[in-house]
Amino acid sequence: MYIPSVKEVARKIVGYYNTEAYEELKAVGKYLENNDVAKSISGDGDEFHNATVQLTIYGFYDYAYSLAYVGHNRYSCNTDLLGDLIAYGLHCKSLNELQQWYEKLKKINKRFWTWRAYQFSFDYWMERLPYAENEDELNIWENIIENIFESFKQNFQYLKDKSDCEKAYMMEFEYYNSKGEEDKAISALKAATEDGRTINKCAQCALKLADRYFEIGDYDNSFIYANMAVEIKEDQPSINLGYTYYILAMSLEWKEKKNHSIASNIRQVYNAYFAAYIHLDSDRTNLLDSVKKQVKQLEYEFGQPSNILFDDLDNEKNDNMQSILKLLNNNNFGQVD
Repeated sequence: MYIPSVKEVARKIVGYYNTEAYEELKAVGKYLENNDVAKSISGDGDEFHNATVQLTIYGFYDYAYSLAYVGHNRYSCNTDLLGDLIAYGLHCKSLNELQQWYEKLKKINKRFWTWRAYQFSFDYWMERLPYAENEDELNIWENIIENIFESFKQNFQYLKDKSDCEKAYMMEFEYYNSKGEEDKAISALKAATEDGRTINKCAQCALKLADRYFEIGDYDNSFIYANMAVEIKEDQPSINLGYTYYILAMSLEWKEKKNHSIASNIRQVYNAYFAAYIHLDSDRTNLLDSVKKQVKQLEYEFGQPSNILFDDLDNEKNDNMQSILKLLNNNNFGQVD
């Protein structure tokens, strides 16, 4: 077997699996584990990383780990690949084995860390935290975790895509939330919506705040942060816009009901539900049904039609899904010559 490029590796793995060519699939795994022959695989650091991401879409974490290892041997200071080894290893390797990748990351100047280096290091230590054997070890590991997201915040200027910066605050939220420290968790999210470096790039944090406030019935604040989330402009949305508009619509409805002003502002409520419906994927059947029921209930209560053509929207969603399936079927990524 000869595999000339990293893209060919991913293509063969997916292709052999789809065609149930398991012996050939096993041979690719052995190829990757043989350091001498794996040197033949061409590709830069980004290509290695992108190929591993493609493999994880199909659930091939073990192969993705092996491919990231080949890439790391060639690009030993690539922090994306080191982060990949940690992230994929959490699915198929022991925590002790993954320690080596974190130790290598630590030696690299933070100027060269990508968000993945921070995120996957954080994920590793959060996964390891419950296994601390005593209070002293627990405190040491918690300090490591806190240093990861604090260091992330201190090095925002080195990230190419500033929209990744809010992940530092999401890490902080997750950490304090896991400890049951609700005030600190919420404060972390609010800090992202107030920090000048992230205020226009914090859709995830804003949505998490909207969720949190909606859960406790604080619909005024839920509306504020849901509205902030949908107004943040992103080339590639980091949040599910359909779900975000759903929270926005629900919050607005209950806020207006509480203020006894829904009858005069019901068009805004309908608009929010309409936005939720058009942005929700066709497989989110429960949420789609919930939107229909909420709108029909409001139409009945207030005698004002929404004029939302749900049947037409459903047909459009089905057509879009058929187009997507057709594209997937025509994609030759999974085919092997």
